Formats: sequence, C-alpha cells, structure tokens
Amino acid sequence: MNTTASTTAIAWDTLAQADADGTMFSPSLQIVLYADKPLTELAAGAIACYQLVVQQFGGALTLYHTRSMRTTRRFEQKYADVFPTLCSANDPGLPGYRVFNGASLQDFVPPAFTTGSYSTHSFLQLHLRAAMAEDWEQVWALLTWMALPFPFRFGTVGYSLCWNDVSVDRSNEVPRLIGPLLKRYPGLNIGTPREICDQPMPPVNWVTLLGPELLQQVGGLGPMQQSFADEPQIQVAPLGAGAVVRAGVVPQLGDRNRRDDLPQYRRVGAYLKRLRGYQEIELDGLTLEESEKWLARFDH
Repeated sequence: MNTTASTTAIAWDTLAQADADGTMFSPSLQIVLYADKPLTELAAGAIACYQLVVQQFGGALTLYHTRSMRTTRRFEQKYADVFPTLCSANDPGLPGYRVFNGASLQDFVPPAFTTGSYSTHSFLQLHLRAAMAEDWEQVWALLTWMALPFPFRFGTVGYSLCWNDVSVDRSNEVPRLIGPLLKRYPGLNIGTPREICDQPMPPVNWVTLLGPELLQQVGGLGPMQQSFADEPQIQVAPLGAGAVVRAGVVPQLGDRNRRDDLPQYRRVGAYLKRLRGYQEIELDGLTLEESEKWLARFDH
C-alpha cells in the first residue's frame, strides 16, 4: 500500500479515567459486527468467534457475566461452555454475555468480548488494546477469523471507549464523561453497540464491513472499488460474500477543536449514506439533537 500513517501522537491519557473502583473507561480498538438473523443462524458463527477470542486472549480474560447473573464470576476453563450453552437457547438474538479483563463489573478493560441483542437485532463486539491498531496484519487476521463464520450485516473497526454499561454505577457515571469526548473526536465509535444495533446501518469508521445484502444495494464490489479508485488511502476488498473498506493505514481520532473532521471517513460515509437511514435515538452521553449529529457526522 502506498499510504502513510498519521504522525499525530494521540494523548491516550485524555481518553481514560479511573476511580477507587477501577477503570471507568479507557480507549480501545473495537471490532463490532451487527446481524439481523435468528439465533439459530448466528449461533455457530458467534461460538466460533468466542472460541477464537478465548484461544487468543484467554490468559487475559479474568471475569465473565451473563444477563441473568447479579455479579461476575471468575472465568475459568470449567465455565468456557457457558456462552455456547446460552447460544442454544430459543431466543430471537444473541445472548447478553461478556468476558473481559478486570477486577469487577466496574473495572472493565480490554480484551473484552461481548454479545447482545435488541429484539432480532444482534451484535458481537471485541475490545482490544488501542495499540493493536498499529499492526494491520494482526487486525486483519482477527477480523477475517471473526467475520467469515459470522453472518454479519454490517460491521466496523476503529477507536472506541471501553466501559461497562451493565454496571448500574458506571451507567450513571460514565455517559456524562464520555459525551464531550464523542463530540470532540469524530473517530471515536461508541462502546455500547446495543444502542445502535437496530439502525439500518450504523455510522462508518476506519474499517467498514458490508454484508452481502448491503453490498448488493450499492451495486456490488466492482462499482464500489471504482468509486474510490481516485483515493489511494481508501482500499476496498472482498470479505467472504461481502466487502471491507479501509480508510487509511491506521485509525484516526480526528479533533473538531483543530478542524480535523476525518475527510477519508467522510468520503466513505457519504458514499454509503443512502444505506444509513434515519431513526431517532438518544445515545448515552448525548442529547437527542447531539445524537442525530453524531450519527450523521460522516454523511457529507
């Protein structure tokens, strides 16, 4: 690839905060896949992703939590079958499950694997250390290993904020702290994909994945590749029966205070705007009006 990475240093400490109970939120490289299929069609792929995460990061995964549990339990080999068992239930979407590094529900740090759903709309999420963004080969390997067996509709990879909205205390504390960060840094994705998993197409990011249905709606892989032929920083490639679009060598945060609104991200977002649709939603940390602006930040 002929592109070069940005030389702008990121002050990661400005994107993290802790208190006596542990890490309130921290920066991450987030992979999130969205799907609109019944659990019976998602289970095998979701289990394959989970097993990959356990294989790759098992030594750093300390706790797990399910929607029916009042508190966490230490993640050990004898509990490794909990997630596959949950995926065998007769539910419309993926189960509420998370396995992560940390000391409690209030101390939630990468690596963290989570799944959940809103009605028939499901998501599968992996938070990684933000520094992993510098190694595209490793990111690409993880992404393909996860995306190929999972029948995703849409997905993104990019910087995010890792925090645990399952914790009542964190849900009360964190949104007011991260709202200003989401408004300032357009490259940040939200770390709570359940909020937008029912959107026709959530906003794009550094890496954007289109499943077969969405790819067909934009005319297929060839026309999309041709649309970005004049922009070497934007790469379009097949991924199974879908496509992956990467806007730059590494993800960017941008900074509205410095008028850096990520033109490559906006180029991809404008091309796919017709798929995004419109739905009123008030995101954690943002007002309704701010949420609408955030969702549309890459539309033009």
